[in-house]
Amino acid sequence: MSKYFFEAFENLVRLAPGSEISTKKAISMLDLPVKDNLSILDIGCGTGSHTMILAEMFPSAHIIAIDTNEGFLNVLKRKVDKGRLENRVTVRNVSMFELEFPLENFDLIWAEGTIYIAGFQNGLRNWKKYLKSGGYLVCSEISWLNNKPSLECKTFWETAYQEMDKIVNKIKHIEENNYCYQFSFVLPKEDWTDQYYVPLEANLDKMLEKYQQNEDALKVVQMLREEIELYYKYSDDYSYVFYGMKKK
Repeated sequence: MSKYFFEAFENLVRLAPGSEISTKKAISMLDLPVKDNLSILDIGCGTGSHTMILAEMFPSAHIIAIDTNEGFLNVLKRKVDKGRLENRVTVRNVSMFELEFPLENFDLIWAEGTIYIAGFQNGLRNWKKYLKSGGYLVCSEISWLNNKPSLECKTFWETAYQEMDKIVNKIKHIEENNYCYQFSFVLPKEDWTDQYYVPLEANLDKMLEKYQQNEDALKVVQMLREEIELYYKYSDDYSYVFYGMKKK
């Protein structure tokens, strides 16, 4: 079924909720010198929507962008070639579970919409050693927005992601892992709808027409549509939240 998931996300600018505006807002909240020769690790870069923004906002930085989906990486490589960024952006097929970088190597680790794969607390613990003293970890993480989410939401997310939690508890985990909490903000609803779900739904419509007799493809379409419908019904219950933290 994985090939059908890949097809569902084919040619999308974003592979998760987010936007150029939100990415740049998070970058603007960092106290990092944009002109210095910074070292940045982009974990779970996908097709590189935020990788390219990092390259724009930190014009002297060297960025290592990692993912395990070769199709997505090839899309990013074409972007890098087109932008003539080969000297500043290195694209590598590396798992976030198999990082082998020098310790205290990076000024910034970026994990936009991807830390859930490692698990929020595991990501905080395991990636910290790769940050320089005073380096930043920035991630966007699915979080509850209120204390009483709907039963339907709770049932869905307890199955989909067991570390789903309130913002205040995410901040507590940041501090417990010996970071200095810097900032957090909730992604606006249009980052889910206009930037992500609308183009995704267009792909799903094409797949529904193309695979009328393909059970596996139709399961993928149904799973993604259920997720989309859940958000439209309960968008006040949960969202992605950007979290920024600094290594002590």
